[in-house]
Amino acid sequence: MSTPSSPDSRFQIEVLKLLLQVASGDEGVSRQEIDHIMDTARGMSVPLPELAELAKCLQNGIPLPAPNLGVLRSNPQAVVEATHALISSDGHIHPSEIEMLRQIREMLGVAG
Repeated sequence: MSTPSSPDSRFQIEVLKLLLQVASGDEGVSRQEIDHIMDTARGMSVPLPELAELAKCLQNGIPLPAPNLGVLRSNPQAVVEATHALISSDGHIHPSEIEMLRQIREMLGVAG
C-alpha cells in the first residue's frame, strides 16, 4: 500500500483496516457490515486506491494487512467508537465481536 500523505488519512486507513479485520473475524462479513464499512470509508474520505487495495484482499481471500496500532493509539476513543458502530450495524452482536472489542480496547489502552 502506498503511504498516505497526511496524518489524518493515515489514521483513517488504519481504522478501516481494523474494521475490515473485525468484520471478517466472526461468521463472515454481512452485507450490512460491508455497507457500513463503505459508508465509513466515504465519510472519512479514504483515498480510492487504498480502499480498492483493501477490497481486493477481501475478494481474493488474501489476508488483510494488519492495522498499525501506533497510529490507532493517536485517537483510541475514535477507534473504539468506530468498532462499536460496526459490530452493532448488522443488528446482531456476536460474543466473538464483544471479545474483539474488549481486546481492541486493551491494546489501545482504553479503560472500561
